Amino acid sequence: MYFRLGGGTLKGVSKPGHIVWSRAFISGGKLHADLGVAEVVKLPEAETARRWRETTPQWPIMHAVFKGVTRDQMMARHKSNHIQVVYAPNEKQARRAARIKATALAELGLEVHLCGNARLLD
Repeated sequence: MYFRLGGGTLKGVSKPGHIVWSRAFISGGKLHADLGVAEVVKLPEAETARRWRETTPQWPIMHAVFKGVTRDQMMARHKSNHIQVVYAPNEKQARRAARIKATALAELGLEVHLCGNARLLD
């Protein structure tokens, strides 16, 4: 067990493809959501192993390219690298899914922040 008091984790490498990513958080007493599109890429096994050695090898890893969002920008909002992702068949469908998700989150009362080169409109 990785967690001293119980629980578990599943080690693996995320599959390549286009994704919609988001994360919800509270700031100033209000619910917010960062949201964008990205692409998960396949890296050589040696590079994946190197990255696992630099982080926590018991955890899953995703090699995602967030166009228009730097690592420091990603971490600056609330210091979490945990995101929710959903895969789409292609980039165009990922942008469409991001528009739908952004609208749904806004309708639920969250303040939505589109991040990076979202290009949500075709």
